[in-house]
Amino acid sequence: SGEYLRGKDWKFADVADTVSPGATAATRTYCGAGHPYGCRNFNLEKWGGEARIDVRPDKNTEWITTYGRSTAGSLIDLTGIGAGQVKDWTYQSFQTRFRHKALFIQGFVNKSDTGDTFILRSGNAIVDQSRLWTFQAQHGFDFGTKETILYGLDYIFTDARTGGTINGANEADDGIKEIGGYVHSVTRLSPKFDIVSALRVDKNSRLASAVVSPRVGLVFKLTPDQNLRFTYNRAFSTPSNTDLFLDIVAGAAGPYKVRALGVPSDGFHFRVGGGCTGGVGNLCMRTPFAPQLGLLPANAAALWQVAIGFLLQNPNVPGPIKVILQNMAPPTTQVNTVLRALNPTTASFTQVQPDQVQDIDRLKPTISNSFEAGYKAIFNSKVKFSIDAWYDHKRNFVGPLIVESPNVFLDPATLGAYFATHGIPTAALPSLVAGAAGIPLGTVVPNDGGKLVQRPDIFLTYRNFGTVNIFGTDLALDYIASERFSVSGTYSWVNKDFFPQSEVGGLTDVALNAAKSKGSATFRFRNDRQGWGSELRFRAVAGFPVNSGVYVGKTAGYGVVDIGGTYRPPVGARNLLLAVNVANILNHGYATFVGVPQLGRMVLTKVSYTF
Repeated sequence: SGEYLRGKDWKFADVADTVSPGATAATRTYCGAGHPYGCRNFNLEKWGGEARIDVRPDKNTEWITTYGRSTAGSLIDLTGIGAGQVKDWTYQSFQTRFRHKALFIQGFVNKSDTGDTFILRSGNAIVDQSRLWTFQAQHGFDFGTKETILYGLDYIFTDARTGGTINGANEADDGIKEIGGYVHSVTRLSPKFDIVSALRVDKNSRLASAVVSPRVGLVFKLTPDQNLRFTYNRAFSTPSNTDLFLDIVAGAAGPYKVRALGVPSDGFHFRVGGGCTGGVGNLCMRTPFAPQLGLLPANAAALWQVAIGFLLQNPNVPGPIKVILQNMAPPTTQVNTVLRALNPTTASFTQVQPDQVQDIDRLKPTISNSFEAGYKAIFNSKVKFSIDAWYDHKRNFVGPLIVESPNVFLDPATLGAYFATHGIPTAALPSLVAGAAGIPLGTVVPNDGGKLVQRPDIFLTYRNFGTVNIFGTDLALDYIASERFSVSGTYSWVNKDFFPQSEVGGLTDVALNAAKSKGSATFRFRNDRQGWGSELRFRAVAGFPVNSGVYVGKTAGYGVVDIGGTYRPPVGARNLLLAVNVANILNHGYATFVGVPQLGRMVLTKVSYTF
């Protein structure tokens, strides 16, 4: 089989992208593939294919081998450090699987090659020639008619190969091996009552201990058309290769590089041995203005001459005031220090407290203890209804990339008072204070000596947060009014989409990055005798806050209308099908996330012939 796709994406300009020479955010032009940096190519192109061979020597045995290859010639893909311009990214997969009666064995390898892909914010090339090797085996048997047992084994080896562009200083040691085993049981106690249970154990080579995951479910078949279920599931999610080994420049903020880091096995610690005496909150800093000084107490006044130097270079500062500044003695305890964390989306800084800077320990797997109750029923062959209610207690969940290293600034209040005592005119104070107190003089960094933090970079990284409790419900309804008309609806709700810093700990708030509520209603009309069908759908999604990597902000809620139709000639060409679908027919612009374009009307047509 083969596939080819070509088209144009909706346009979006990210002010954080590297711009073309001479261009500004307001006059930005959209460039073609011939420009390596500073522009986005909105042409979409993808091609691929798959070859498969099936061997079935008898009815109980089959051996299937598949090779697939897909190349994205051009597209824009979001990452935690900004959008990437994909150019000739090729993905290959090879799989072979064997089944004989209840025995199933498979192995596959996936291979990536990023081609000429680069990050739009930095212009840096992205190299990813990684491999993923997987082996799985499963077998099962029955104990009479009441018990079925399945058991199996999984092995995964992630062989990261990024040429230093993604995993940076971790490139030489960034492989992960995972092995796990499981047992699954279905017990049929009676025609109306089943118990489903499972237990699996997994060990990740980069984590300290194995993870045990039990599951149990009770299914009551009230009638042939109704069932009720209760389930408990303890699931886990291990940190990814990126969570552990990322080391990549995500952009810049003035003289500072903004870098995304994975969490090393020793973690990041900001106050080892008591921290840096004299620093606000006993924190330490590094500065790009004097990198030879190494690790310093996080005290803005220690870099007084740097701040004054900026004022002396400012042509708007009058000469007499510059003379005062040059003769002014550096403060010792008179001017305080404040910390502000970078918002990588708006390039602005938000003040944080020193006690919000917390150590980041070695990552642990996220453990989810989930409880669910569900009911499904069909009434009079016309109404299908389902409702699910769930509760999820997450422990040690790994959050998205978040800025964890605030910058060190002079405190505006005490700085203004200090200027005033040295004869700076009152009228000049606001501009001078804003200028000096608006300079990030250093970056708070861990003082545990890790190789990843021997620089003054502002860094984003991951961390395990404490516990989060969320619950929600899902509803679905289908009603067949007649052979020509039916209606259906869905609704989902979750109690929280935002978790404040005071609840989860750490430097910043955490977002669910998904809507608290969303729903849809669909009306279908069909006439099988004449060969046509049509559909009208309304869907709505509530707005939600976003805090994921460099994407920080809020999406707006939206509601859109879709229509679609199909036609199959009633006689003469029954194998022919014509279809058209129009998403967002009213062309109401909406964005599904921060940092993505506004979507408008999209029309898809399809012609198929079956033989």
